[in-house]
Amino acid sequence: MNAERGFGKAQMYRDIALESIEKKRFDFAGFSAQQAVEFFLKGFLIELVGVRPYTHSLPELLAALNEAGIESPPDVKDCVKSLAEHYIQARYPDARVTEYDHEEAIEAIKCMEVTLDFLTKIHTESSKGK
Repeated sequence: MNAERGFGKAQMYRDIALESIEKKRFDFAGFSAQQAVEFFLKGFLIELVGVRPYTHSLPELLAALNEAGIESPPDVKDCVKSLAEHYIQARYPDARVTEYDHEEAIEAIKCMEVTLDFLTKIHTESSKGK
């Protein structure tokens, strides 16, 4: 994967997350929100340092970004922790007791947007310096 492919997949999953809310596919909205952030982080890391960690863990990917010199604000760190849970819970029916609901999906979308807004801003700023 290269950086541009990561950014493209991030946008695709963002769109899918938003469409999934409209279609009441709340579990898929949560999973897609997680994927949007994962792919953006991986693309950004490839661009910054040339490689990305082989993990699906958003906290690990964010930590790698922090190690590359980009510190994340507390709201982004909190959102990344929240979104990380959707990677397993949304994919496996027996990974949780309750079904996803509208409020939970909306919260995942909000966290996706908070995180992507921060990452996009930092990415744009870092790209100007090149």
